[in-house]
Amino acid sequence: MQQDVKANVLMRNHVSVTGHGSQAMIFAAGFGCDQNMWRFVAPSFVDDYRVVLFDYVGAGKSDIEAYTPERYGSLDGYAQDVLDVLSALDIQRAIFVGHSVSCIIGLLASIREPERFDRLVMLGPSPCYLNDPPNYMGGFEKAALTGLLDMMEKNDLGWASFLAPTIMSHEAQPELTRELQDSFCATDPAIARNFAAVTFFSDSRADLPHATTPALVLQARDDAIASTAVGEYMHRLMPHSTYTLLDATGHCPHMSHPEEVIRAIREYLPYPACTSTTSTDSFYSLPCGFLAFTMEGKITTINDKLQQWLGHDADDLQGRPVDLILTDASRLFYQMYLFPMVRLQGKAENLHLALLARDGSELPVRVNGTCQNVNGQLIVECVMLQDTAS
Repeated sequence: MQQDVKANVLMRNHVSVTGHGSQAMIFAAGFGCDQNMWRFVAPSFVDDYRVVLFDYVGAGKSDIEAYTPERYGSLDGYAQDVLDVLSALDIQRAIFVGHSVSCIIGLLASIREPERFDRLVMLGPSPCYLNDPPNYMGGFEKAALTGLLDMMEKNDLGWASFLAPTIMSHEAQPELTRELQDSFCATDPAIARNFAAVTFFSDSRADLPHATTPALVLQARDDAIASTAVGEYMHRLMPHSTYTLLDATGHCPHMSHPEEVIRAIREYLPYPACTSTTSTDSFYSLPCGFLAFTMEGKITTINDKLQQWLGHDADDLQGRPVDLILTDASRLFYQMYLFPMVRLQGKAENLHLALLARDGSELPVRVNGTCQNVNGQLIVECVMLQDTAS
């Protein structure tokens, strides 16, 4: 994949990379959700893995202009999103953690390019939501799902207030139901309906025996979307699967019971092969710019791509103040907003600023910044893409 194409994928799917370790762990959200839904789980793995978060095209902060009904008219289009992200980051042997429909999307991607996957973690999966008696009960009659899609078309956002409580099924945590409803409402109505049709009417049962990647099926109790019978069915048909029934209830245990989900994933995975490699080691070959600096503003790492953009030779900027590569306006923005945001909230996403090249020209970039603890020292790590829209 060419460098500019890789960079476009990272921007298209709003990719975020953090963490420490040599092996990648990529998290994929379910229908109508974005990467923020993993905020209770993903941070627990940054010390041991290179954690990758992304949004499917049409969800979250992805590039909605990249959406086409032709590509995303089947789960294969979403599986290609996963493969594109892994390819753009040059990832092999990833641990894929998917929720709901993303479990099947990850499975399809692993069948297509098995070398990119080491393990699949499938939270609330279903290969088919339709009932097909007498041997398979997916949980829904065709007429009910057709009625749901008709309601989505007629009510635009009104359907979210009905579907969110059904999926979350946690009256004791109404804030999670509201968040899920808000996530549905933030999705373009036409895209949401199309994704719902693809999700609920896909039948991937025939693909299960072809899965060669070891998989963990994580099943919650009282799941109104994917029942325990469906989870057990997947386990029976997938030749290299492990089945765990959680005490958690509902379809979104990564939000309602994150500690149990984290514990189950850790118990399933072998101990990380390498925990001494810092996240900065893995950024040198990325098609995007990478910059790390201390709380005092001293640059500790700058990758080859960013040095190339700025016209600097290797190690020119090592140990120098980060102010040297910021325009006057960006320096003020960094001091008044970016740095305080990262320091207080741990991250700052999709920010626009301008870097100062060696020849005095300005380089517009989009930045995702995170605050990391590296060997006991707080470090700000920034992943950058050239902002071609500026």
